[in-house]
Amino acid sequence: MRSALGVDVLRPEHDAALLGFGIGFTDVVKRASGNAAELDPSDFKKWAPRLLLKLRRSAPRVACFHGLTAYRPFLALALGATDRAPALGPQPEVVGTTKLFVVPNPSPANAHFTLADQAAWYDRLADFLLSLKD
Repeated sequence: MRSALGVDVLRPEHDAALLGFGIGFTDVVKRASGNAAELDPSDFKKWAPRLLLKLRRSAPRVACFHGLTAYRPFLALALGATDRAPALGPQPEVVGTTKLFVVPNPSPANAHFTLADQAAWYDRLADFLLSLKD
């Protein structure tokens, strides 16, 4: 994607251009917080079903979740899947035609993932997206 956009580094100003590749950015919970620990289970109960509707309506090729802390409640509350523990990477669940993918959260609270680790996960996401048939 970086090469297709003619840049070495993706920046926030590229968000709109990424829509053309089937990628959009959003949050599970639409409430300001300093970190995931500040979010209450009721926040996810309120917002996870709303994100599910948004994904069904916009139908991106892939929905990428930043961190398992966000994906776990979405999986349980929006998709009703409570029988498995998700891991990073592609997920077996889909929302309509939208594939789901989880990368490590880039938060400083997740500092055991280095910048190189984080970049490698985004490269895996890009490879996953390119592997999908249109």
